[in-house]
Amino acid sequence: MDPLPLSSELGATLGRIRGLVLTQESAQHAVDLLAQVARETTPSAFGAGVSLIHESDRVSVGATDALVRTADDLQYTLGEGPCLTAWSTRSPITIRDTSSDQRFPGWSTEAAKAGVRSCLSVPLLRGRESIGAMKVYSTMPGVFDDADRARLENLAVAAATLLGHVQTTEASTRISSELRASLRSRDLVGVAKGILMQREGLTEYEAAVALTARARATRVPFSQLTADIVNGQGGSEESEAR
Repeated sequence: MDPLPLSSELGATLGRIRGLVLTQESAQHAVDLLAQVARETTPSAFGAGVSLIHESDRVSVGATDALVRTADDLQYTLGEGPCLTAWSTRSPITIRDTSSDQRFPGWSTEAAKAGVRSCLSVPLLRGRESIGAMKVYSTMPGVFDDADRARLENLAVAAATLLGHVQTTEASTRISSELRASLRSRDLVGVAKGILMQREGLTEYEAAVALTARARATRVPFSQLTADIVNGQGGSEESEAR
């Protein structure tokens, strides 16, 4: 049985991608095409994207529209979000409502402001290796269900097989030093939350909320705020009040 019983157009698109000689341009074309397929095969999606991530500081990103690019860029800037987490943990991530989900407080807050209310991200797995993520977004909360996840995971299997053949030397666009630093900064967020939990007696959820509130109140970039706290430069609420 075909693992992707979606449409003849899907099969034709995958065939076109499979036939590409994956140069730098065609690698970008491939992720763009796959992003379009992800949107077209997910009825509730407003937009979709595909990120092909390499540990060697390279990435190819496909997006169907400006809202998807904004949502993805926020993840790379903040160093947190469902796409990066799906990639790093090799597990699907569903955000039912960005206005209430606090797993990624900085990203959820800014994504909600941009108009993204829900998201479904699945990893692109080639064997045991995670090479990126495929994701769909909606401007409405709670729209993605188990059937959507099953379809996207099936599509991701085929996509990972195709994209896994991309040459890692010249086939992908080098990511910026900002993205590289943001990917590393995910660890700082966890450490900063731990410091607030111990210092101020907060739960993990409360610490995440406190970090987001302080970044907004002080207008200090989220990544800089967490780094300052880890380096002992971020004062407690009591010291800030004084």
